[in-house]
Amino acid sequence: MRGVLLVNMGGPESPEELKKFLSRMFKDPAILPFSKPVRHLLAFIISRSRYRKSWKKYELIGGTPLVKSTFQTARALQSILGELFEVKYAFSYSSPDIAKTLNDFKREGISKIHVIPLYPQSSFTTTLSVKADIEKVKEKHPFFDLTVQEEFYTHPDFVAFWTFQIQKHIKEHGIENPTLVFSAHSIPESYVLKGDTYPTGIVNSAALIAENLGFHYEAVFQSGMKRGKWIGPDVKEHLKTMKEEGIDDLVLIPISFVHENLETKYDLDHELIPYAKDELGFKHVSRVQLPEADLLFVSMLVDLVLKS
Repeated sequence: MRGVLLVNMGGPESPEELKKFLSRMFKDPAILPFSKPVRHLLAFIISRSRYRKSWKKYELIGGTPLVKSTFQTARALQSILGELFEVKYAFSYSSPDIAKTLNDFKREGISKIHVIPLYPQSSFTTTLSVKADIEKVKEKHPFFDLTVQEEFYTHPDFVAFWTFQIQKHIKEHGIENPTLVFSAHSIPESYVLKGDTYPTGIVNSAALIAENLGFHYEAVFQSGMKRGKWIGPDVKEHLKTMKEEGIDDLVLIPISFVHENLETKYDLDHELIPYAKDELGFKHVSRVQLPEADLLFVSMLVDLVLKS
């Protein structure tokens, strides 16, 4: 029997879990590229100063949807792959974590495992962070034969997945000629200077999907922090430019995510869309929702596993 491990960022389900989530995230050298003592100090400060304010956002969106969605995706994948594979899931910053889940595989005698980070476009902060965690396990446990999936945004089923979701959304909302705004989480410019290919992946991913649809599109970035330089164009600033150019109908697509999370349901739905409508005056602004376990997306995962 072979194993399949789906890895996502994770999500907190209580204020105390959120404190731990933030602490683990900011201890990750892929997130804060400082020495270990500095990272741990900053993680301690940030997690305790930010968690109450952040938890209010989670309360507003009804809690984290990402945990349930990842579980549903793993279950759907298991149902298709059948008895020859054991499918599990883990999170980088919440429970169950990668090390614990791999230990569960070991107890079941499963050593050959294909790890799939659920990040379509690779970044130092996501896919490479997962790879680093996997390498640590390899060093301690030579029992495992672990392979990590590379970025998958060019896979035909991933392109088809987004094409279908966007077409369905446009039809349901009766939009005739929207501008597609592909929005992705921003990263520091310093990472790009060090070789992070993430921005290129986002732009290429948007182009592949938009080509199928035939609409004008833009690729923008969201949720960057105030300190330091982050990649752009920033979505809020770019919307101002688009409005000045006479664009009036927008459809937002969270291209860097495969499951709903705080940045889709709060940053986009509760902050960006009201801003675009009420302050900038766009006629129509809506967002394509991410389904929990879409058949096309799961079919893509099946193909990735079988080809591995």
